[in-house]
Amino acid sequence: MFRDQHGWQREYEKRDSLFIHDGNPLRPHPLLTLGNHSNDFFDSRAIIADETLLREATADLTEIFLKQCQDPLKVHGVVGPKTGATKLAEFISIRLFAQTHINCFWASPAKTENQGVKSMVFAPEEHRLLPRSRVLLCDDVLNTAGSVEMAGTATMNAGATVLPFILVLVNRSTLTEVNGKKIIALINRATPTCTPEECLKNGLCSLGSKAIRPKEGENWKLLTADY
Repeated sequence: MFRDQHGWQREYEKRDSLFIHDGNPLRPHPLLTLGNHSNDFFDSRAIIADETLLREATADLTEIFLKQCQDPLKVHGVVGPKTGATKLAEFISIRLFAQTHINCFWASPAKTENQGVKSMVFAPEEHRLLPRSRVLLCDDVLNTAGSVEMAGTATMNAGATVLPFILVLVNRSTLTEVNGKKIIALINRATPTCTPEECLKNGLCSLGSKAIRPKEGENWKLLTADY
């Protein structure tokens, strides 16, 4: 192992990639994918962008997985939602090939919306890889599991079997599994979330703090600015 959980959290902190709200009502707070609000947020973009660090992260994550998976030879491919987990899926597939010497593809479906219904779709060249394959799901940060669930649905719709594990860099939910799939994470940091109504009544919204999506535009700078 390159680092334990505390070591990986320090890497996020060193790269200004872990946001924890300080209670200042002038400071906005994170709005999550499915609409809930939170007091903190992990942004893995700096980790993903550093290929050396990402290779070390995937090496540690794969090592944990291989200790828990009874038959890693059953993994044909790795799927992670675009764009946050695209490189992660690629590097996990490379690591699995190095460990098992069995070819392992990777694919990364993109979000789409049709008449208000959100889903994920694979590019045609990825879709051809999936029928009759056994696939491992991954994601960079698991907040509500919404993105990885959509990726899993897209994978099954393409004719693949989804294995009962989800590999993530950070699990900041209170979940230990998603639809029977065990979550394996480098960092487990359970952080409660609240609905907009709850936040307006008792949370940061009640103090005047605005909820914003951390990864949109310049929002990360707004979250971490001096107030």
